[in-house]
Amino acid sequence: MKNIIVALLLITSAIKAQTLTVGPYLQSPTSTSIKVMWRTSFEADSRVIYGTDANNLSGAVTDNAVVNNHTVQLINLQPNTTYYYAVGTSTTLQSGPSALHKFKTPPPIGTVQPFSFWATGDFGKGNSNQVKVRESFVDYTADKGVDFWIWLGDNVYQDGTEQEYMTKVFDSIYGYRDIMKYLPFLPAPGNHDYGVISNPVISTNPTTHDGPYFDFVDVFKNGECGGVASGTELYYSYDYGNAHFLSINSELGSVFNASHDWIGASPFFSFSSSPFTQWLQADLAATDKQWKIVYFHQPPHTDGSHDSDQFWEVNMKAMREVISPILESYGVDLVLCGHSHVYERSYLINDFFGSMGDFNASTHIVNGTSGNDLNGQAYVKYTDGPDANKGAVYMIVGNAGSVDDAPALSHPAMYYAEGCDTCLGSAIVTINGDTLRSQYLTAYGEIQDRFAIIKQQGTGTTTIPSSLVNFNIFPNPVYKEFGIEIELSKESTCTLELFDMQGKLIKNLCDSPTLTKGLHSYRFDAQVLGLKHGVYLIKFADGAKVYNKRLVVD
Repeated sequence: MKNIIVALLLITSAIKAQTLTVGPYLQSPTSTSIKVMWRTSFEADSRVIYGTDANNLSGAVTDNAVVNNHTVQLINLQPNTTYYYAVGTSTTLQSGPSALHKFKTPPPIGTVQPFSFWATGDFGKGNSNQVKVRESFVDYTADKGVDFWIWLGDNVYQDGTEQEYMTKVFDSIYGYRDIMKYLPFLPAPGNHDYGVISNPVISTNPTTHDGPYFDFVDVFKNGECGGVASGTELYYSYDYGNAHFLSINSELGSVFNASHDWIGASPFFSFSSSPFTQWLQADLAATDKQWKIVYFHQPPHTDGSHDSDQFWEVNMKAMREVISPILESYGVDLVLCGHSHVYERSYLINDFFGSMGDFNASTHIVNGTSGNDLNGQAYVKYTDGPDANKGAVYMIVGNAGSVDDAPALSHPAMYYAEGCDTCLGSAIVTINGDTLRSQYLTAYGEIQDRFAIIKQQGTGTTTIPSSLVNFNIFPNPVYKEFGIEIELSKESTCTLELFDMQGKLIKNLCDSPTLTKGLHSYRFDAQVLGLKHGVYLIKFADGAKVYNKRLVVD
């Protein structure tokens, strides 16, 4: 009899372990509510127990509907409060409680207090690269934490099937099962997520878009957390503290069907507006939050595993020429994307909606420093005055599981770029009052790039005309000797400095504090300067503006 009882207990335990196939995971966090989701291998009712004391989960919500896909919303929560929870049926707990089964509600909308989020793109490969980035994040944030997680598209490969999501995203080997227990994610879709949904050539009406990506997520389509209701999970917005976020959809292009082309991707039809662009403008016009952050998959500017100038990149062209002007007209501060399997980060730029050859540093760069606040070079974005709300930083984080062996990385709008067969990472962004800080965290636990944007009043400021006519480095790339030419329209002060890509000053290159009108030429030996193989930054400032150019040493 004893052996039979033991066997029954083992069988019961095995059945219990097999019932939970996905989750639990967290969706749609507001200051007073959150949705807890999970899937089971058999149909059952749903129950979540929760409380602020991990040892006393006194609250409970039960949904009597018998389902495989479970969603339970917890309401009437306290803002800015940590809760612990467990999920199961009305008779059995299937996951939790544990130290990982927890969440923290956001502060009330409009509250000015520090918060941070994690950003990853192109991660769902089901490979060791994905694991390295995940573990780097877990180790780095062990004593810091972040508040939520944004997905930048191509969240799974190859076709966005349900099985791919289950084995590459929601599992515990390659995926994020443990992280999802405590970190809500707010996603955007990519072209690989759309593999089983639609594509820009053989397109379908966006109002019919459905599939595994949309089945797994539950986002703010009705304005539940601020913003204008989109009425769809294709794109949406929400507020967090003093920031407004928009998750938009770069996959809504169509080449041959104008009525399906909601972003202006087709080269064959003129584009005026769509339900998406109408919502986008209404949403941005309605927000009064201090920070505006937009994220989507296909970047307006990149020279990585994708080249945004290629004629076939119709969706990237649409995001550059149609969508970016809308974003910048409403003062968006930060644009995050994936798609290109590299990390790239621009200067603070403005009004650049063309190809690489159209880029003009003197007109498109608002601030040409490194942006590194540790070196006193944070970007300043004025809230009033002649330059009010001018400038945005564009960042590509498409290497959280995917890589490119030999990307060009020569886009002139980018201050920093990294890509190679081992170049992997993610981004952690923090907002604290009037300051936004971003850090690029590699898969090896290193911060390779960082920048800050500071919001500041600009009343009474005047624009000083620059004296720079030309600023050239040649040859570039360089093996040994290289030259710098600076042509000025009038006498000016001279700051000519050489930095590494972490913002460390290597050498002052100016031989005089002032330069006369005309052409000035300099010659340098890379080996004498101690420059090893890699990328460096040369900064010239004339007292009116700062200009940066990258120097590549072979």
